[in-house]
Amino acid sequence: MLRRVGWLLMLSLRCWAQEPAPTVSPTPPPTQEALPSQVAVPAEEDDGLEIHGFLQSSYSAGFNRPGDGRNLYHGYDEETDRLRLDILDLDLQYRMDQPDHTGFRVELTTGGSMPRVDAAGGLFRDAYTGYSNTDFDIRQAFVSHTLENGLRVDVGKFASHLGYEIMDGVDGRNPNATRALAFTYSPFTLTGIKVSYPVSETLSLMGLVVLGGDLFQDTNQSLSVGAQVNYHPTEDFSVVANVFQGPEQIRNDFNQRLLLELVASYRISPTFTLGLQAMTGTEQGLAPLGGTANWNSLGFYWLTRFSDQFSLNLRQEWFNDPLGVRIVPGAHVSGLTLTPEYRITEDWVVRMDFRFDSADQAVFDKGGRLVKQQNTFFLGQSYRF
Repeated sequence: MLRRVGWLLMLSLRCWAQEPAPTVSPTPPPTQEALPSQVAVPAEEDDGLEIHGFLQSSYSAGFNRPGDGRNLYHGYDEETDRLRLDILDLDLQYRMDQPDHTGFRVELTTGGSMPRVDAAGGLFRDAYTGYSNTDFDIRQAFVSHTLENGLRVDVGKFASHLGYEIMDGVDGRNPNATRALAFTYSPFTLTGIKVSYPVSETLSLMGLVVLGGDLFQDTNQSLSVGAQVNYHPTEDFSVVANVFQGPEQIRNDFNQRLLLELVASYRISPTFTLGLQAMTGTEQGLAPLGGTANWNSLGFYWLTRFSDQFSLNLRQEWFNDPLGVRIVPGAHVSGLTLTPEYRITEDWVVRMDFRFDSADQAVFDKGGRLVKQQNTFFLGQSYRF
């Protein structure tokens, strides 16, 4: 009897292995670079599982020589005068975006800078104190099902829909090596349910219900919601409208945070691309006498590709936080970032950032005292595999 069962199992496995699988051809968002390995392959060679990786190391220097060794308000590159392994990113995807199939994605990260910054509360960060001392994170982990009509449902932990910039990793590189203030002070990841639907070839919609921004463990008894409208009439132009709203304060179900954002990208020619990010945020209960605080940001991007090996990218940003919700004690900050980039190969890239930040208030550290300017340098290399 056992021998017959064994033969039946072997026969079933052989038949399953010979069944052809649909091809995979995911299309990245307008602000992300497609991976060379993300192309359709013959069905007989595709088992539905994709494995990608990303590695980055860097050195940053703060010309202010800050007393605590930190470039203030810089996110991933806050620690100055240090050589570090920023991130090792390993990503597994199975049958993502295949019609009438259920797939999954798991993205694991480790490193000395990025996991400590974008880790979600309740997973590898204390949800109530914000403290994290680990170099490991599960950046994304979700199950996905796509219907025949293109409607897709994701359940789990996934990257936020907000921002022109993204978390550096297998999904792509940003135009600049360091992150903008608007990116640093927006949610990195969300945990919940996301539904997206391509209305047409030029219009797609998305809605989500989540625990809150950068939370894997809820800290109140309410949920947050978000939505996106993505209009891309041509391959060269896209405009995206984003919204995110909910009670984000600990043990508070009433004070609402609202983020409204507009993101646009226009490739004027094969060598020149313009980008725009504009956001406004409000949150109840953070202003004096319990009023509503507000902040806003504006960023412009100029991307120039001079040759197959060399690019020069520029970012000009403004971040206005009059009540100190994000930048204590409150300031209007502007930043200019110049990024030369050299591609040894399309997957192996070396970049430098020359960044010049200034504020109308003394909010930057220079040798232990507060000043209005902060200039920094960043040198990094990254490799995708």
